[in-house]
Amino acid sequence: MKAVLFDIEDTLYDTSLQMRMTRLNAVRAMIGAGLPIDLETGYKTLEEIVNQYGPHYTKHFDRLLERLGLKWDPAVIAAGVVAYRETSDAYLKPFPDTVPTLIRLRDMGYKLGVVSAGRSVKQWQKLIQLGVHHLFHSVVISEEQGTEDFNVELFMKCMDELGVKPGETVYLSSKPNKGILYANKAGIVTVRVRRGDSTLEEPESEEAKARFEIERLSEIFDVLKNIEKSSSTQ
Repeated sequence: MKAVLFDIEDTLYDTSLQMRMTRLNAVRAMIGAGLPIDLETGYKTLEEIVNQYGPHYTKHFDRLLERLGLKWDPAVIAAGVVAYRETSDAYLKPFPDTVPTLIRLRDMGYKLGVVSAGRSVKQWQKLIQLGVHHLFHSVVISEEQGTEDFNVELFMKCMDELGVKPGETVYLSSKPNKGILYANKAGIVTVRVRRGDSTLEEPESEEAKARFEIERLSEIFDVLKNIEKSSSTQ
């Protein structure tokens, strides 16, 4: 193995907790600014809107007022935006073992990369705020390749930039039916990190099953040892 690639969400930090808290605090702030609804109903409705329009949509709060049959109120929406951003920053922290794991991998001579779906600026913002962007030799985000989701080409580009082959590469992600699926299709050794909202998600096909599973990022060293041991006996 020469390279270790990572997804971002629920792999490097607790995205699921961050998203729940940002939406909860946003609704709470909007209620404080005059939104005539209880917190539970507001939160549930916002979750439905996010699921419908996707996380990259920029008018979730506008749709919330619309869904509740209320007129557009810039003060209420602004209160939600401010609370959302402040809470997002507060919860955008790496898992305790993220930075030590990345540093140790680099010290051991592994090339490190990121392959993630999403918008480039937002994903780079996460890496920078997490304080880990400088630890990666390659970062490939789907938007830069003209797509909003994972595909095999993203992994091929990252490996090309690192100068490694699929059989020399490991990829870690919490999402079996997204990152893991396409990494498998690219011929990469996959490791599922059972964290966040995807913990109970089942693979929808054989191709979505990871070769290894771990619960903590630091367990990657045991996986690498097993891979090397298996290779040496073949």
